[in-house]
Amino acid sequence: MKAARLPTRPFIALLAIATAMICFASSRALAEQDNSVTPRHPSLVRKAPPPKEIDWDKVTQEATNLLAKYIQINTSNPPGDELPAAKMLKDVFLENGIPATTWEPQPGRGIVAARLRGIGTHSKALILLSHMDVVPAVAKEWKVPPFSGLVKDGKVWGRGAIDDKGMGVMELMAMLAIKRAGILLNRDVLFVATGDEEAGGQNGAGWFVDHEHNVYADAGFLLNEGGGIRDLDNGKRFYAVSVTEKTPLWLRLTAQGPAGHPSTPPPDTAVTKLVRALDKVIAYQTPIRILGPVQDVYRTQAELEHGPKEYYNLDTSLKDPEFLKKFIEVPFQNAQIRDTITPTVLSGSPKTNMLTATAYAELDCRLLPGSDPQAFIKSLKQVIGDDSIKVEVLLNFSPVSSPSRSELMTAIETLARDTDKCPVAPLLLPGFTDCHFFRQKKIIAYGFMPVELAAPEAESIHGLNESIGVNELSEGIKRMVELLEIFGERS
Repeated sequence: MKAARLPTRPFIALLAIATAMICFASSRALAEQDNSVTPRHPSLVRKAPPPKEIDWDKVTQEATNLLAKYIQINTSNPPGDELPAAKMLKDVFLENGIPATTWEPQPGRGIVAARLRGIGTHSKALILLSHMDVVPAVAKEWKVPPFSGLVKDGKVWGRGAIDDKGMGVMELMAMLAIKRAGILLNRDVLFVATGDEEAGGQNGAGWFVDHEHNVYADAGFLLNEGGGIRDLDNGKRFYAVSVTEKTPLWLRLTAQGPAGHPSTPPPDTAVTKLVRALDKVIAYQTPIRILGPVQDVYRTQAELEHGPKEYYNLDTSLKDPEFLKKFIEVPFQNAQIRDTITPTVLSGSPKTNMLTATAYAELDCRLLPGSDPQAFIKSLKQVIGDDSIKVEVLLNFSPVSSPSRSELMTAIETLARDTDKCPVAPLLLPGFTDCHFFRQKKIIAYGFMPVELAAPEAESIHGLNESIGVNELSEGIKRMVELLEIFGERS
């Protein structure tokens, strides 16, 4: 066999030049395809095409269908069983070219996250948070099946339509609309939907922040449920954005007494002891305390409605017994200015003709930021005045607030001004959300659902016949897209 001849030096030089030209062309093509990479030589990269127009009718129809399907997955907590919902949301993201992942922190429990890449100018990503679990619903009490996802009378009906599957669909569809339109943002957007929020969040957001820090390590801001767009009687409106929230102190009161036959009752039983304790607890009026966000939101309302004058300085006005009585008659207002105590669970004998040795009640107490849980429990024991009543803590965590001024708040203010010609006011949320888990990780977290809810819709949250208007769902997605463009400094 004839030996092969080695290439000559001129040929090797030509080969090297050709290889270099091919590599240069390949790297240029890659840079042109991947707009998330900031090129070393911008002049060598083709400018991205202008964004496409968003077909809002198509987005609305898709969002309506998705929410209906989402509601049909029964994620009542307990037990939660959010994993099928998490997988459905993941599939929607993957079908649209957005990377997504699911986790199963406990058997059947689910978490899903998806990331829309920006072009990398800003290092702090924005988290869009929602929860997949819902509170239970008794079908016979509803006028529509609570897990039907029925679309009727211009609304999507079912448990979770507002709290919180509706919010999740707004966030998801906003990300899809931006991706499909080719809108380039200067920061990443991270979608996170968790489970277990309705039971405290330890098997949802609590697990996520503790076990998947690398997923959200670059996040500096978060948007969640909590606030919304408030309509006033004179037609004006404002954005209420929750910057802090009350914390739960769930307590169990347990009374002991003799067991036996009720035909010969003793002077005291477990049930009678418990009833006397509850009677004192219900009559107890906790002290009033006005926090900054509470004063701010009522002052904003007074400025827009030109009164009542008492709203301009609540701290002084609430010292007037007559105004105080009128103010606290509204449950939401009462909850914003004091720690609250609500008996929710009662348990005694399983039979009418049997004295039980143990009876207990559970109290849903909500504490203002700054209230000391141990001092609160001590005061409650003094009110009960019976050392035989055992008091146990079922759930409690420390309150954490976010600053009222930030880049994200500025973006929300711009949205309010440009879209709805209205101001923004910080809000104290009487309930609690998963925001506190992320606030503890130094992430600025706000509660704001970008929709206007009519009174019946708002009252259906955790109640009967929960629903959200298709138009409200659509407008929420539009505002969410606009907010992402503002905060992401659309390129």
